[in-house]
Amino acid sequence: MAEKLKPKTQKYSIEFFHIYTDEKISKRHTNSLDHLKALMESWSFPYELIILIDNYNPIKDILDINKVFSFIENQNVPLSFWAYEKDMINNAEKLLESVSNNKLLKSYRSYIKKNNKYPCSLLTAAWYLTRLGCIESNSVIQPISGNKIFEPSSRLFNILPDDYKIIESKAKILISNSAHAEAVDKIQNFYYSAVDSRPEDLF
Repeated sequence: MAEKLKPKTQKYSIEFFHIYTDEKISKRHTNSLDHLKALMESWSFPYELIILIDNYNPIKDILDINKVFSFIENQNVPLSFWAYEKDMINNAEKLLESVSNNKLLKSYRSYIKKNNKYPCSLLTAAWYLTRLGCIESNSVIQPISGNKIFEPSSRLFNILPDDYKIIESKAKILISNSAHAEAVDKIQNFYYSAVDSRPEDLF
């Protein structure tokens, strides 16, 4: 297994505004901005802001990601990095290779084979481990502008709709049964009331 990448500085990676490519910007997304702004006023630690764009689950793509970036910038929110969820697949496989619980591993492998699809909790877990440097980013995390290179963060803070709680719980269970179990304590979630909840496969 490749050596884990160590953060060069102690900083948080802050996720917010999780959006799908079959969506338009709505209250579900702007609510995360409202909470982020309120939280930023009380933070004294270094952090970088990042968003994940789900282009894996949608069937139809209507989202203009550049408009998303411009919208966030116009809110005076200093977004640094972004990534596509589909690009987490390779790291999801690397995570599965490190899972020590055979029953849990079998359930994930069975799901993938049956549905020809990676479940949300697995991609979420891979996303978190990538941001922490437990699994190499392989350039899947991109800068908003310039040539800035993503560096692993020491801790994660995720601002999410509360209908993601089940997926988040499963993601942490998966991480805790892998070679990266210590990473669970470095992941903190803040939930806000969901608006226009999406029907999701909660595995």
